[in-house]
Amino acid sequence: MTRQTPAKPSTGELPNPPAKELVTNLASFKAFAADIKIAHSVFALPFAMSAFVIGHLPLPTVRQVLLLLTCMICARSFAMGMNRFLDRRIDRANPRTLSRKIPAGQLTARQGFAWSALAGALLIAAAFALSPLAGYCAPPLLAILATYSLMKHLTWLTHWYLGLCLGLAPVAVTVAMTGTAPISVLLVGLGVCLWTAGFDVLYALQDREFDVQHGLHSVPRHFGPAVTLRVSRICFAIMIASLALAGHLAAMGPYYYAGIALITALLIYEHVLVRDARIDGQSRHLNLAFFNMNAYVSVVYFVFTALDAYLW
Repeated sequence: MTRQTPAKPSTGELPNPPAKELVTNLASFKAFAADIKIAHSVFALPFAMSAFVIGHLPLPTVRQVLLLLTCMICARSFAMGMNRFLDRRIDRANPRTLSRKIPAGQLTARQGFAWSALAGALLIAAAFALSPLAGYCAPPLLAILATYSLMKHLTWLTHWYLGLCLGLAPVAVTVAMTGTAPISVLLVGLGVCLWTAGFDVLYALQDREFDVQHGLHSVPRHFGPAVTLRVSRICFAIMIASLALAGHLAAMGPYYYAGIALITALLIYEHVLVRDARIDGQSRHLNLAFFNMNAYVSVVYFVFTALDAYLW
């Protein structure tokens, strides 16, 4: 008779304990959130909320505000997450981006894609909760946001494609709320597009040599630092003109134009900070100019637009 081996006492644990899986998921989410810098949603969010004043929209309910915030944060999270996922091989080759979570091994490509997909799904759900039209517009918007990373393989116009992604924010808010967008809001969207392209060409200066080596397209790679600075100035100038014309069409008052004047000063100062990049594309103050000045621009626009609406 065959002797049976006594069964080991059960520990009650599953092969993949739910608690351990939860901890793993939370860790990957923290890595994902840190990598895409959710806090930088401040760049486009103030412009989006300014659409309520420029487009003369009715004040939103608390529910609508929460849904709009969800759409904005999820749209940016999806776009940045897909950028990190699609650019993971490039990021591994670039010393500047080697510390990003996927090339650093702190987040798997599958996890990054999964969190991006979740952000996209939440965007669609929140958009449908706002209005059927907003919901049906959400998938095409996601397609536009997802393909930004591919543009640098095709054309140096990639900076304006990124601008389009951010410039859609105020337009999308107005369409979600009313089903249409007046010319004044379209001009704000154009201003955001040009502002984004203007600071993105400056940021691309630091990758000029890398882009040459790896066949990627950008204004700095094709035209050099001096032309890049001029292109940025032209974008900023047309941005200011677009916002001023939007204010005229929306019958805005002096507080609005005071905000435009302050934004002009900020953008001039941004170029003062990076003037040392004219020769070789290198600047000691590039990150200060890119992150700090541009965060101030969007906040100043919203604050002075709101002040004009309630004080003038």
